Amino acid sequence: MKFDMDGILLINKKKGITSHDVISIVRKKLNIKKVGHCGTLDPMATGLLIILIGKATKLSDYIMKNRKTYLAKVKLGLLTDSYDITGNILENQGFTVDKDKLIEVLKSFVGEVKQIPPMYSAIKVNGKKLYEYARKGIEVKRKERLVKIYSMELLDFNGKDEFVINCDVSSGTYIRTLAFDIGRKLNTYGTLLELQRNSISNFNLNECLNIDDIESIDLEELHSRIIPMEKALLNFEKFSYPSDFYDKLLNGIKFQTEKDFEDKIFRLYCRDEFIGLGRMEVDNGRNYMALFKKLIR
Repeated sequence: MKFDMDGILLINKKKGITSHDVISIVRKKLNIKKVGHCGTLDPMATGLLIILIGKATKLSDYIMKNRKTYLAKVKLGLLTDSYDITGNILENQGFTVDKDKLIEVLKSFVGEVKQIPPMYSAIKVNGKKLYEYARKGIEVKRKERLVKIYSMELLDFNGKDEFVINCDVSSGTYIRTLAFDIGRKLNTYGTLLELQRNSISNFNLNECLNIDDIESIDLEELHSRIIPMEKALLNFEKFSYPSDFYDKLLNGIKFQTEKDFEDKIFRLYCRDEFIGLGRMEVDNGRNYMALFKKLIR
């Protein structure tokens, strides 16, 4: 039986494997090379990993711009070179904070905050990823980035130096850096002990397939878990073409419209079929809806 292999698979990544390991497992199971993912999870992290299959691999940038939620366990008084428990320990000092002070500091991070990405990250500087420099012991100057913390809730606290938070954050937020910055604001250190990603946009952990189940699951059942590409793009407004424009649309002809859509991206449909992504273009004072990312076969 031949299956349509363009879509999204939600996987619950376990601790100890890389995001690329998950891709390899899915590739082998589906016998398809064109597989990618949205948002790398470090080996120590668990939770939602969005796997992109076929033409869905073109959607990574659009999905990753969405907000995400994480469950994070942090230890105060501990510093590692990676800001998480897998790194080399640089400092380990006893520290105690009271609950009211901790909550006060957590609340201070809600809103727009500036972060300096950790050295152990995939951000490129002069053509090299930061972690490549870090592994050689080279410290590279990194630019501050503006991110947004929509909410941060204290879920558990041991009464001394360890706590669990649920945080809702914008794209580009490093939870390891957040742990470090929380510690710094308490005049100590902060290191990430555990991390679980619970959601990206409208996709949630409770919808995921466990990675350990991939090898044993029936191929037909696995295919039934593949989500249509358009479901990942619901944050973009829908635009429908007249049904008689179908062939012209697929041949790259722009559709003239009296509407002014400004600088926005749209999900494009014709004859109730998802076609791809488009945006408005202006040519000689006239407005056109133009397809710029074709996702139909």
